[in-house]
Amino acid sequence: MLRTPRGMLLIWIAIAAAALAGGGVLQTILDRQSRDYQLNPSDVVETHPAKTLLTVAPGGLRAPVVSYLWIRAEKLKQAGRHHEAMQLADFICRLQPNFAGVWIFHAWNMAWNISVSTHTPEERWLWVYNGVKLLRDQGIPQNRKALGLYKELGWIFYNKMGENMDDMHMAYKQQWALEMQRLLAAPPIGSTEEVITAFRPIAEARLDKDLRRQGKQILQSDQLENLQAEDPQVAAFVEALVAVDVDVDENLLDIYNRTSQAEDIQVVRPFSLPRLDERDKQLSNLINDTDHVEGRDKLLAFLRAQILWNVYKLDPEWMLQLMIKYGPLDWRLVQPHGLYWATYGLHVCENISLEDIDSLNTDRIVMFCLIRLTANGRLSYFETGDPNAPSLSMGMDWRFIDPAQEEFIHITKAAARDRKEPYESNILRSGHINYLAQAISMLYAGYRREKAGQLLEWIQENYHPEGPEWDMDLEDFVIYRLSRNERPIPSVAISQIGASLQAAFLQRLADREDDYRQSMAYALRVYNVYQDGAPQRTRLPDFRVLVRNILMNMLVRPSNLGMDVSLLDRAQIYAKLDDPTQRNLYDIIAPPLRPQCQAAGIDFDAAFPAPPGTGEYRQRQLAPERSFPAR
Repeated sequence: MLRTPRGMLLIWIAIAAAALAGGGVLQTILDRQSRDYQLNPSDVVETHPAKTLLTVAPGGLRAPVVSYLWIRAEKLKQAGRHHEAMQLADFICRLQPNFAGVWIFHAWNMAWNISVSTHTPEERWLWVYNGVKLLRDQGIPQNRKALGLYKELGWIFYNKMGENMDDMHMAYKQQWALEMQRLLAAPPIGSTEEVITAFRPIAEARLDKDLRRQGKQILQSDQLENLQAEDPQVAAFVEALVAVDVDVDENLLDIYNRTSQAEDIQVVRPFSLPRLDERDKQLSNLINDTDHVEGRDKLLAFLRAQILWNVYKLDPEWMLQLMIKYGPLDWRLVQPHGLYWATYGLHVCENISLEDIDSLNTDRIVMFCLIRLTANGRLSYFETGDPNAPSLSMGMDWRFIDPAQEEFIHITKAAARDRKEPYESNILRSGHINYLAQAISMLYAGYRREKAGQLLEWIQENYHPEGPEWDMDLEDFVIYRLSRNERPIPSVAISQIGASLQAAFLQRLADREDDYRQSMAYALRVYNVYQDGAPQRTRLPDFRVLVRNILMNMLVRPSNLGMDVSLLDRAQIYAKLDDPTQRNLYDIIAPPLRPQCQAAGIDFDAAFPAPPGTGEYRQRQLAPERSFPAR
């Protein structure tokens, strides 16, 4: 054996040479796997030169350097030096671009930790959206096969932005709705098929989805040229735009949103038309020119598809598939985006089609989003005096009940199978029953009582629950579930009453008087159940006030209730009201309805005549209250 220092040196040199040779072989394998799984895009080194520095550094120095940077970033965050912390986090991500945990940690830190240490809605939104962009625009493009990044991004949309645990959650919802309204405008208020049909041109628009091009340009100029070359209507509209000095870029959407008279824009505006200066009047004439409708709509679909793909990193075709599978997703809401990223991640990472996606693999985000969309999937968006703060209200949407039920059945069967337990004892049993009970209440209030009865039977046959309510008839079951804790909570009571009143007046419009009376009776029953024993501070207004408010929305702007009711049908609803109700409504609905009728070529006074006694009613309303001398 060699025991001299020279001999030991030769041994170590031989070991080092073998290690280097082995490392070379392994590096070749790792490089091939990186290419196969798209873990290291070809431009990473050019985009992130800091990675090169870390790669050539001695191995023993890398871990301490990175660890120090992590500790330093955490201290900066705790000291409230948020911008410095973000810059350091960005540097860490550049040093470890293919370590998914780095991106997840720093995105979580921005969206959850740093955001709540700020004090204004604008600051909160900035940090939450920074977390979104870190994952969407940097982490995922460099780690396209890292499923955890997609799931984390979906969770930010569903939980951080979509739930109400953050006291500024409405600010996040407002800002996201504002961006998507600007991009996509409002979807139709009609059927699921109408919503899908309206989105389909965007999914079918010209778009090169080569990932190497994504985000390099907002609009792919060659695709725009090809579109004009193959479609004379688009070419004519582009030529007309150029003639009035309008470029074909993302700013065209602002012009459209400002000047269009199309329903997807009008539906979110105040009742009075916006005042346009001379330049906007010229643009309005072009945007609304009936000769250019087809070319305009095709160009808008192209612009929207390009921006979805290049700015928001959304695949319009996958969005359309989600709508076909799950229902009329309104992309101005945050939950559809949670749904998108949870499913798209599996599609990209594991080459799974939408039909084969298992919710268990996406932390149940799909199921949670569908549950929330059932409760709040119908968005009413209304512009206000503040262009950055639209008025939002979210209402129940029964169209998501069937997709959510299918998802529940899928995941509960999988859970029962994995745990080797009977289906009726699966781990999600209570949550499933509670969801269906809420869906039954929603359907019953909306006069979809056959469907409500079917779901009740399904619970009884599959879960065999025990308790007095399970032997009741349908209406008693609904009332019992609403008042299990003595009485319904205010939001639930108002929702039930509102849905039942809406159904009642639609029944009356269809001359189904028996159904009208049943719906009115149910609304009044829920009202009385709630009011009985409610403390004064939480009591609801007089029932007649609730009826008036529902009628006011149905007659003036039914889209606020997620309804599509023509002016002539609204006139029929008004004609069927008794004189006292008409007098109570007339002066409220007349100012906004007059211009609507005028725009539609309808005689307002014939469609919505003032009821007898309107003058005397006004005098009584204006009469001063009797005063009493002070004691």
